[in-house]
Amino acid sequence: MNSHSLESLKGRLEWLQAIVQFVPIGIFQIDGDDKYVFVNPSWEYITGCSLTKALGTNWWEVVHPEDQNMVFNYWAQAESDGKELLVDCRIITAKKQIRWIRLQTNFLFDDSGKSTIGSMEDITENKKSEAQKEKLIAELMEVKQELEIASRTDPLTHLLNRRGMEEKLASEHIRMERSDKPFSLMICDIDFFKKVNDNYGHDTGDYILTQVSKTIAKYSRKQDVICRWGGEEFLVMVPETGLRGAVELAEKLRKQVENEVHI
Repeated sequence: MNSHSLESLKGRLEWLQAIVQFVPIGIFQIDGDDKYVFVNPSWEYITGCSLTKALGTNWWEVVHPEDQNMVFNYWAQAESDGKELLVDCRIITAKKQIRWIRLQTNFLFDDSGKSTIGSMEDITENKKSEAQKEKLIAELMEVKQELEIASRTDPLTHLLNRRGMEEKLASEHIRMERSDKPFSLMICDIDFFKKVNDNYGHDTGDYILTQVSKTIAKYSRKQDVICRWGGEEFLVMVPETGLRGAVELAEKLRKQVENEVHI
């Protein structure tokens, strides 16, 4: 190699060293014993650990204890496959702060053995943004679910409303055709309900409606589906039940409402 080539190589090396000193990403080098032999100023800033304290220490000491096994596994797999490591993990800084980093390494092998060149990028703010976004999405999904439930629920009795029952009826009809097992429907109407509203007021009428709905739900079977069909009418769907069984249940519900619901 002539002197011109040597000077060119030296110039490139100095240029690379200058870049390493000023890039905002932490750069480090690890020897064959997994100990730091070099870290740049950005690495010091991210970890809060000085170069003099870092030299000779194990690379994993800055990694959060809860993330070390995960990083070890990815590290070993990448080294075994001869591939680049890229993993997100947490570190604990010298001031006991937790930061998220994106850890990236390349494994080098030559006559002197193994060495590792790596970088760590502080992605703490990105992780915070991701966490906030995930929280917002979860809250939106929860609100959406609540709205879907509300659209199928009667606000007074908390039973299904007409829309909710129509969906259940369509589903039950498909099941009946597939299994060839019948289902029955019963309509429940409160007699002289208008007189209750006229004589005692609508608050009392609402009270009667809620008590009737609770009584019907209490004495129906778990598989039965109950809805407020409209006004003072309730519709009960009784799966896998013929006319005889539905009549028996209807009479049972009538007696319980008569015995338990009073103004």
